[in-house]
Amino acid sequence: MRRILLLAGICLASTTVIAQVDLWTEGFGEGCNQGQLYTSYASPNGNWTQSLTGLNEASSSNWYVSATENNTGEGNCGAVCGTNATLHIGAPSVLGLPADPGAAYYEGLAGFCGLLPCGATSKRIESPAIDCSGHENITFSFLYIEGGNAIDNATVWYSDGVTWEQIDDPAKTFSGLCSPQGQWTALSLNLPESANDNPNVKIGFQWINNDDGDATDPSFAVDDILIQGTVIDTGINTCPGDFDLDGTVGTGDLLLFLGNYGCMMDCQYQMDNDDIVTTADLLLFLEVYGQDCPE
Repeated sequence: MRRILLLAGICLASTTVIAQVDLWTEGFGEGCNQGQLYTSYASPNGNWTQSLTGLNEASSSNWYVSATENNTGEGNCGAVCGTNATLHIGAPSVLGLPADPGAAYYEGLAGFCGLLPCGATSKRIESPAIDCSGHENITFSFLYIEGGNAIDNATVWYSDGVTWEQIDDPAKTFSGLCSPQGQWTALSLNLPESANDNPNVKIGFQWINNDDGDATDPSFAVDDILIQGTVIDTGINTCPGDFDLDGTVGTGDLLLFLGNYGCMMDCQYQMDNDDIVTTADLLLFLEVYGQDCPE
């Protein structure tokens, strides 16, 4: 009786859903690590790199990975001196102050560059390659805070492995309740079609500020990056039940299957190739559940 009720519940609740799967994540680690440049951050995904995209004065701000700008979670005010590290633009050691005060950039006084340290900055931080092979409809989401002004600004970039292009200019996250730290905000973007089935995708963040003395903190900080996509249906099922293409038939595949249960047309996650998802598919799926795919 329980099994019948379970299947009935699945049929009533299901719609034709093509679920996204996680392809790549970046959380930038833990610990305060004040002053840790991006070059010293050992990401499990590989090394982040930097491109100089314009004028960078001797006291230009830097990309740091530390919790001097602490990720406090979506909707919460920014805070310094925590343990949930972020990638952010911070001032160097200048005028006797320590480097990396959090997401706070250095900008000299207008007309005094040379008498005081000059701080114009134009730097893009770039991820290691992200393998999106076998997937399409690639999305890119993250948490961020951003201040600045019309000139002092952060933008989001994408590379197909050959060229870079700007894909978004995020809104500032000023909030009266969170001034001057800013409010952690979620943003999700669709990557261009060239990301589909591409093993060399990269994402990046560019910060630019001039040296006109008009600076408004915070600068820019980002954390909890997630790249997702849907499995490309090639029409060839070399490992029945391995819908997320991870080499085994497991919980991720079960969730994809249940999300598609009851589909009656052009169904992606099926077992018997009749273009619908029914009890017959469920029984076939249960036969291979827990198995590894042949190499």
